[in-house]
Amino acid sequence: MRKYLSLTRVLLKNSMGMMSDGKSKKALNVFIYGVLAVCMIPLGFTLYMMFNTAMAQLQPLQQEGAVLALGFHISSLVTFLFSIFLIPSIFYFSKDSETLLALPLPPQTILSAKFSVCLVYEYAFTLIVCVPLYIAYANNAAVGIPYILLALVIFITLPIYPLVLSSIITMLLMRFVPFFKNRDRFNMIAGILSIILAFGFSFAMNSGTIAEDPNALISMLTQGNNSMISLFSKIFPAIPFAAEALISSDALQLVYYILITCAALAVLVILGKWLYFKGAIGFSETKSSRKELSAKDFARVSRHSKVRTYLIKELRLLIRTPVYAINCIGMCVLMPIMLLVIFITADADVLLQQLPDITPYLDGMLPYAVLAGMASGFLFSNLNMISSTAISREGTNISFMKYIPMSLKQQLQAKVLSGILMSVISMLLTMVCVYFLLPIFPLTWYFAAAAASLITIVLGNYASLALDILHPKLVWEQEAAAVKQNMSGIVSMLAGMAMTVVTCVLLFILPDDYLLFGTAGMVIVCIAVDVVFYMRLDSFAQKRFHQL
Repeated sequence: MRKYLSLTRVLLKNSMGMMSDGKSKKALNVFIYGVLAVCMIPLGFTLYMMFNTAMAQLQPLQQEGAVLALGFHISSLVTFLFSIFLIPSIFYFSKDSETLLALPLPPQTILSAKFSVCLVYEYAFTLIVCVPLYIAYANNAAVGIPYILLALVIFITLPIYPLVLSSIITMLLMRFVPFFKNRDRFNMIAGILSIILAFGFSFAMNSGTIAEDPNALISMLTQGNNSMISLFSKIFPAIPFAAEALISSDALQLVYYILITCAALAVLVILGKWLYFKGAIGFSETKSSRKELSAKDFARVSRHSKVRTYLIKELRLLIRTPVYAINCIGMCVLMPIMLLVIFITADADVLLQQLPDITPYLDGMLPYAVLAGMASGFLFSNLNMISSTAISREGTNISFMKYIPMSLKQQLQAKVLSGILMSVISMLLTMVCVYFLLPIFPLTWYFAAAAASLITIVLGNYASLALDILHPKLVWEQEAAAVKQNMSGIVSMLAGMAMTVVTCVLLFILPDDYLLFGTAGMVIVCIAVDVVFYMRLDSFAQKRFHQL
């Protein structure tokens, strides 16, 4: 136990140390985390309203406990999906693995310490879901001190089971399937599978394919006494016991919940004793084809402008690195796919039948298309996190940008152009989907929306790049950390979503008399900010790069 605690403390200190580079950045780190916390408020409020409304509707039927179980299920599912990348990154692909394997430590000690580090990371996702859930339940039921204590215990232990499930799957793959021992290959396949799982779950929930027999559901609903909690026991069997314990303050249900969690941990430790070392030894991180260039290959080499060449280099890096391809390039096609899934699973026929009734009201509403385009531009410019991680992805090779025969301004232009290009592709794909799914708006609306979105796409990408210049994450062990554990990327994404919401709110609250002037004012302000970023970003970057 002493070795486990010491190793866990060292690993946590090492992990947290990568987020800060010294005293000079402490105030900036506090500011970034503060902004991140503020950006999470809209998401937390949305979850609270969803849980609170569901509980208010189910409370007369004595089924409010099903909402608790649903919240626990969502938290566990999110933990599982994110741990698909986190577990192999910390268990196998981190740079300290080779050092730890050489120490006189049993495999279960190393495994348990690394598992604890993963658990600390996953508490952030659990917090986002559980706090609104707990507040919503407290608002709809009489609670006391036992509720608070039980809620705290469940919060601490809730991410354990999905983490154990992901850890066991990862260890089995690493031990018996050598194909997955290549880090890039594993990240690519895991990313594709996680997206398929997420969309599959969403499709099943919307289409009702995971529902039970309708008669049984009706009987269960009218039965009361929170009988619908049992529906959430298939994937995560401990969740019904946690919900029952919290609702009834039942110590016996809590014991059952903790026993299942402890049993899962015991299985992980036992399997880790036999599987972890054999899977961790002898894996490769990347593989190079080492192709030898011929004279004909050199003859085909052509010269282009510096910005174009650097832009091509950035795009190739994004495409060829699986983590970047999944998290950055993949986001460009994710939005159109989401629209298709929502349209297919929703009752689209009813919507299409109502479209002719809406058409007469579209005349003179072109400013709405401009505002909608600007809102989508804010979203697309930050969703792919290309510009917001452009400097962080350089890592310890940041000095490369300082000594190559190319001005810093040209390098920054190439980096921001890569983000702008992919954002524009995502925007165009989405507009094409909207055009064919909802053939109601005139073409002039789409051209106006595209032009307006281009203005905010440029603004969002420049602002994201400026934030990454201000607070880059240059110390990381693998590419995933530069994207997924980067505060600049997360803050930029949340800020983009917030600006999208603000623009949409303006779209609905602006009176018709001020709509045209308000829209024109926003366009002028955004263009002015674009020009300022273009003219002044390089001078700001020059000062900042001297400190890096």
